Amino acid sequence: MKKVIINADDFGYSTAVNLGIINSFKKGVLTSATLMANMPGCDEAIELAKENPSFGVGGHLVLTCGAPLYERSTLVKEDGNFFGLKEYKTNRSNMDEQEIFEEWSSQIDYLLEQGLELTHLDSHHHVHTFPENQEITKKIAEKYQLCFRNAYGLEEQVALPHQKCITGFLDLMNHKHIRDLTTPLESNRKQCFEEIQSVLNQVADEQITELMVHPAFVDEHLYFHSSFNIQRTREVALLCDPQMKELFIQNKIETCHYGDIRIPVS
Repeated sequence: MKKVIINADDFGYSTAVNLGIINSFKKGVLTSATLMANMPGCDEAIELAKENPSFGVGGHLVLTCGAPLYERSTLVKEDGNFFGLKEYKTNRSNMDEQEIFEEWSSQIDYLLEQGLELTHLDSHHHVHTFPENQEITKKIAEKYQLCFRNAYGLEEQVALPHQKCITGFLDLMNHKHIRDLTTPLESNRKQCFEEIQSVLNQVADEQITELMVHPAFVDEHLYFHSSFNIQRTREVALLCDPQMKELFIQNKIETCHYGDIRIPVS
């Protein structure tokens, strides 16, 4: 049997993002999300997670969006916000690694202190996979005994202590017709589902694959703080479409979240 985790990034980014994500869980095939502890919708997302205990929720560690939870002098611009991704790449050599470790720890601690049982960890812009951050990623995994998203061959590059044999990682929605908002879904529905089927064709037998998605509705905060905004509404529509559930049945794919996976003790 093929198994997939369908995980939404950016839970907590804003109210509209939260609503798009929880709608995709309640009415669609979404099984999991990762939560940003430093963003305006965080506390609301925590309450939504508590109201939906079968929804898997992990931590989405942040180093390139918003502001840190505590003052971190080497990680931020003059305005107190993190460097954006492009700025991060040119400023990373000046960042204190202990500050990164402490900031990520603070983000995880905040979520745990609010009563969440985190299923796993990943990061905004996949910064936990960047070579310069992999030893910090390992220290975080050791400290919290949590699995990290195995994106871009991470497990082949660093030995992480609490992985769950999730070997596949695919972007479910980043394709031409799905991203084409010049055409309504009703007009290119067939092409969109062909693109989704092409991703499902890559899911290996007898393995667990994570499918990354970014469903959201749009509010002012998302619209003005992220260039990736209106496109996310298409993901909500597709995740909640009855044909999506039918595709998983036809392909004999079982859905789950990180918390459902138990590694046998040897």
